[in-house]
Amino acid sequence: MQIRPRLQEGWSTLLLLWAMILVSAMAIARADLIFGLHVIPMVGSIALLAGLLLAKSQFSPNRAHLFSFVYGLFVVFVMVGTVDTFATMPWRDRILDPENGIVMRQIIWLQKLIDGGTSRDGLIFVFQTSIIYWLLGYTAAWYTFRKPRVWWAVVPTGLVLLSVVYYYAGPRPLQMYLAVYMLLALLFVARTYLVEQEKGWLSGAVRYEKRIWFNFVRAGFIASLLALIFAWGLPPLSASATVGDALNGARGPWREFQDNWTRMFSALRSYGTTVSDPYQDILVLGGPRTVGNTAVMDIFVPQELPYVYWQAKVYHAYEDGGWQSIEEPYTEYLPEDGAIDLPLTDDRELITQTVVTYLPNSSLIYGAPDIVNVDRPINVYASPDGRGKQLVSQVRAKYVLQLGDEYQVISRLSLADAASLRAASTNYPDWVTETYLQLPESLTPETLALAEELTAPFDTPFDKAIAVRDYLRDNISYNDQIQATPQGIDPVHYTLFVSQEAYCNYYASAMALMLRSQGVPSRVVSGYAQGSFDEETSSYRVQASNAHTWVEVYFPSYGWIQFEPTASIPAWDRPEEVDNSGGGDAFSQFSAQSFLDREELLEEFLEPEIPFTDELSPDDLQADAPLPTVEPSFWDTFPVWQAVGATLVLLVAVVLSVSANEMNKRVEGDVDRSFSRLRSWSGWLGLSTRETNTPYEQAEILATAVPKGKEPIRTLTRQFVLKQFSAAKEFDFGFNPRLEWKKLRPVLIKQTLAKKLQNFRNRFSRQQDDKT
Repeated sequence: MQIRPRLQEGWSTLLLLWAMILVSAMAIARADLIFGLHVIPMVGSIALLAGLLLAKSQFSPNRAHLFSFVYGLFVVFVMVGTVDTFATMPWRDRILDPENGIVMRQIIWLQKLIDGGTSRDGLIFVFQTSIIYWLLGYTAAWYTFRKPRVWWAVVPTGLVLLSVVYYYAGPRPLQMYLAVYMLLALLFVARTYLVEQEKGWLSGAVRYEKRIWFNFVRAGFIASLLALIFAWGLPPLSASATVGDALNGARGPWREFQDNWTRMFSALRSYGTTVSDPYQDILVLGGPRTVGNTAVMDIFVPQELPYVYWQAKVYHAYEDGGWQSIEEPYTEYLPEDGAIDLPLTDDRELITQTVVTYLPNSSLIYGAPDIVNVDRPINVYASPDGRGKQLVSQVRAKYVLQLGDEYQVISRLSLADAASLRAASTNYPDWVTETYLQLPESLTPETLALAEELTAPFDTPFDKAIAVRDYLRDNISYNDQIQATPQGIDPVHYTLFVSQEAYCNYYASAMALMLRSQGVPSRVVSGYAQGSFDEETSSYRVQASNAHTWVEVYFPSYGWIQFEPTASIPAWDRPEEVDNSGGGDAFSQFSAQSFLDREELLEEFLEPEIPFTDELSPDDLQADAPLPTVEPSFWDTFPVWQAVGATLVLLVAVVLSVSANEMNKRVEGDVDRSFSRLRSWSGWLGLSTRETNTPYEQAEILATAVPKGKEPIRTLTRQFVLKQFSAAKEFDFGFNPRLEWKKLRPVLIKQTLAKKLQNFRNRFSRQQDDKT
């Protein structure tokens, strides 16, 4: 006769549980975030098997958990030790090598976590994820086969899978793994419910069909499938200003956790797909546009700025009625790497901005020109200038930014006045003349003639830029509902001489090309105009309607300087040091003063803040800029980790208190356990009882020592004797032992404390006598 192993909860329960663990682990392996993730499904499967065996064993919970801890460390070290990076190392070195062993690498990772460093060790992610899946597999088995808690088996693994699917931005369809997991989880819940029902039927001698489980699970599968289909068809949460404001108030521990995650697992593969960035590699001069008023981001600054742009992307060459960005390699920067190595420029001031994005999936980093540092891993797209510096065209986050994400940017904002720019050299570097004087063949003679006519009275690039800018602002009407330029006609020519209507793309294109035709290096840049300022929060609300394109002109020693040709946007005039000609009354729309000297202009801007990293200093960014000091805010000095530790200690104390109270209720609510506790209390009081003593004799010994509690002691003993030795094996109807303990407990506690205090005094007296 063949003996088949039997599992009380059913082998189908184990199979469903294993499938849930496996699906979740395979999703992480499939994400291909780093090498070695193939070990995760194996670790989870072994953990589930170990959990089943320990749950079915006779070990106490504490001992079983201890064995699981030991087994888990062994399995995780062995499985992680099989990845390719250890292929040539002896097993002992794979674990304990002082440089490349798993233990030492984990210690180094912890040191960087505490010290605020950045880890590039991808193996640590594999190691820690393996530990997580060991815990998930073991606890799922424990709360299924030893201490049934169905949601404790389902929810933790599901949350891990959900977080992976939510933050994954790669090309693989991980949502299918989540759908399968949900289906398996619903079936598992239905199956475990049936198991509990069967236990009740068996204890009540209820007859039922043994194969009812098949029909039950089939019905559960159909219901689960219908629920899944319904949930799959629900619309996703869209990016809105309301949601953005809600998430803006949720910044804190979760945002800090996300920032620490990207810092400590910077080696993970990042994906640039499925982003909703409004600016791509080509800027087309097309037809009407409708951008709406959807909130794009909030940008927090120390104080209001005279005027500022939030730069996103630089365009280099004009061809076929549109601008293109040249293809550039990118360099990865981490916060601890310091500032982006930009060419040094004069008259720049450091400003710090905190950006909260409301785009659902974005990669572009926005900030005032020029961005020099970001507090998260970034990819800097740039070309070399021939002197080892980087000519940055765009900055993108290494990991896709989600709705509500926050980051900080340090920028070098130009404070150059009109007189300084007018006196700037025209000795341009090769990288400037090779790229930023490019002209398309489609540029018409009429456009060239107009550019020459406008700039002929002026000798400096600055005055020429002002002349072209003012002409466009005065003669071209703003209209963002214009039709696309007819086929075969250059859009700039059509704007200047035919329609004489435009929006920002056309304004900027006309100004840049006319200046280039006169030997003034220019480019167009896209991003957002400054938006609306909120004095209460000291922040700019930037909306989709603020999407903008402007012109930048290159001045040796001063870098790229912004000019605004679009009639609907403030011109942002720069101050004159000597007179009020040329550039106009500097910042007159923002200040009551007609003339500002260098120091006053600096005061109109905000005071610079301390950069993010030790490597980033004003010497790295600009000449003659003193290192500022900033008074620390309350949150800078707030002991965050101490507060977190105190909260955890308080939480543990509350949990232990509640658990102890529940356990006390179960013990004191049972007649047998109540009498057992009475005997234990006799031992705590130092009373001597024998096994041959009857329950009544044991009770009298305790009642003699605690005369104030003799009545409840005798009552509890009598009910115990009735339950153990009477013919009915029952205590008196309606008897509640907890009521007796309510009277007895304070008496016993008081007597025990008095006994312990007396013993302490006696020992202390004996010690004093021994000394004398």
